Amino acid sequence: MSTMSPWMKRCVAVLAPAEGWEPLCRKFQDTLDFLFVPPLTCVPRDDAAFSYFLTDLLVNKYDAVIMTCPTVVRAVIDMANKRGMLNRFISSMQGVHLAVIGGRTAESARWNGLQVSSVSPEVSTDALVKHVQKLPFRGSIALLRSDRGTKVLPMVLREDGWTVTEVPVYSPLLSQSEDMELLLDRVERHEVSALAFPTPLQTEAFFVQFFERFDESDAPRLLDGVKIAAMSAEVVKKLDDHGVRADVIPKMATAQYLIEELVAHL
Repeated sequence: MSTMSPWMKRCVAVLAPAEGWEPLCRKFQDTLDFLFVPPLTCVPRDDAAFSYFLTDLLVNKYDAVIMTCPTVVRAVIDMANKRGMLNRFISSMQGVHLAVIGGRTAESARWNGLQVSSVSPEVSTDALVKHVQKLPFRGSIALLRSDRGTKVLPMVLREDGWTVTEVPVYSPLLSQSEDMELLLDRVERHEVSALAFPTPLQTEAFFVQFFERFDESDAPRLLDGVKIAAMSAEVVKKLDDHGVRADVIPKMATAQYLIEELVAHL
């Protein structure tokens, strides 16, 4: 049974940093209390793979570059800046087709001085593949993402005629933070009305910490009455792996649709 007072706002926890999400939730804050709890922390990978990428970029090896999320943008900008190559990096990127996933990534890229050539609107592997397949050329493409990215994406791009260079630019690590502990406290007290899961990695990271604290047999009781929102089919599959059913799946895999459709179900 919920312990929430009838005068308390219902709590919606988004398993992601507030950046990019808080503005989408602002118009609903009169009636809902939003928490932004990232279950992961991301560490840039400033290693040989990034060095080779920069070298090849400067000699015009690439026809296209893919950046999968705002974290990728921040990581490459920070690493190029630390090497004293930020201006050369931004200048060299003007000669390639920069494709990004989602409006939040596009906004981050433009804010950092990059020219975005095209945007895959939905945050899913299938949508990105279809977007890249529609490009009117083929050639060499650099895939900038985490070191935990799915192997399906580069495989499908190669089958479509691209020469793919995978460049892992950050490592996602569990963020065992006080905020996560407080969120799990509230879940245990049945004070959370909804959980929103944007990506498979964030979903997996949440449940690793959830099942470190609670027995697997307790999950149905603890999540009873909690609306579960999944951004994409990949997130739905990850939830299924943990025996959790998604209640809300937006018609498009975007942050805006995820929040709006979740709120409509509350």
